[in-house]
Amino acid sequence: MSRPFDHRVLADVVAEGATGAAFLRELLEQRGEPVAIDPDEALRFVTRAAMPETVVFVAVHHGNFPSLEYLAEVLRDRGRPVVAMYLQGDAPADRFDEVLCCRGSLATLAEVLARLPARAIYLQAHGRWAFLSRLIATVHPGLRVVQELWDWMDAFVPPERAHAFIDAGVFGEAELATIREAEQWARTRTAAFVHKHGGAVLDEVVADARVPELRIFPCPPRAWMRPPVPRRSGPWRCVHSGQLKPSTSSRAAFGDLHYLPMIELLTRQSIAVTAYGAAGGSDDEYAHADIEGFSFHARIEVRALVDALHGAHDFGLLLYRFDDDLAVGTRHLQTALASKLFVYLAAGLPVLVSPELEFMAELVRTHGIGLVIEPGELPRLGERLDACDFAGLQAAVARAQRGFCAEHTCDDVLALLEQVGR
Repeated sequence: MSRPFDHRVLADVVAEGATGAAFLRELLEQRGEPVAIDPDEALRFVTRAAMPETVVFVAVHHGNFPSLEYLAEVLRDRGRPVVAMYLQGDAPADRFDEVLCCRGSLATLAEVLARLPARAIYLQAHGRWAFLSRLIATVHPGLRVVQELWDWMDAFVPPERAHAFIDAGVFGEAELATIREAEQWARTRTAAFVHKHGGAVLDEVVADARVPELRIFPCPPRAWMRPPVPRRSGPWRCVHSGQLKPSTSSRAAFGDLHYLPMIELLTRQSIAVTAYGAAGGSDDEYAHADIEGFSFHARIEVRALVDALHGAHDFGLLLYRFDDDLAVGTRHLQTALASKLFVYLAAGLPVLVSPELEFMAELVRTHGIGLVIEPGELPRLGERLDACDFAGLQAAVARAQRGFCAEHTCDDVLALLEQVGR
């Protein structure tokens, strides 16, 4: 396998003009050496990816952003060939016709992509890896990249609050600059970009977009959906799935995810709380928490999680405290659309959501799929739950499951890939 060009040259070309050029150049050079991969495996991937009917996914890693897993499941059920390349880590099992894992090497990713014919590909890359669309354009200008991004740094870390994240060591100044520029590139220089719905406030965040965009709901496939189960007698049972942060982490960056106080507040009301961790999380504090009525489980794959939640809990939690010292941008909270919301729905669970999460709160109100809980209601949450029409909430969840499914997302993504691939 021949290298398209030296990784040092690649770093200079991709970083040219970038405010965060030093950070980007260092990252490219750290990951710039190729790794040995099976040549037959690479050939199978390239051969299958060259077929016009094949859908080609490129991703940083498998973990907290399950949309590719959902899309692959739907495509497989439809008999559509789909291949995936992962920069680091392993791919989910039994999802793709061919998989190539690059073991962290950007050089290997670049080398293989350079062998593909001109065509549309679907790239999932956000945060510090959002620049991958620019790298791919440098390696192979004939690849028309549709880039999926999950959050926008301009909303999450407003420039006027960046110092709080830099001081806490969450981001470096050059890293933030690199991410902002890479996200602008995605909005203006790719073939198209995909991101989550977020309401009217999101329009402001992406106002500079110059290429087609698609907004999606990150929903599991219909085959994963489970019907609501009538509530059993006894205490209310709530579950939180996803990222939690230890109390030692920065309050400015992650105060809302310091979740033990919320757990204690609920369990003191005899509300049982279960938590499932996230990929790459630091969950020891939760795993060893000695709180009566609370249990913790390590992360499991989404389909298994849906089955584990089904019938075992009454509500999914999207309840958080947003203290004044939280530096996360208001627009990020207003536009947030957590994939866990749709995991809860797939498991047949209504949700409890904080009003500060405006888009999700409006979604919950509009579809009747849960309760919006004001901060002042939290100390008496048990009474609010006792008074709710739980059967009515469950009926609304069952109706919502028919519309919030990956099949609709897949139709839209395929149409976009076809549009940009012409």
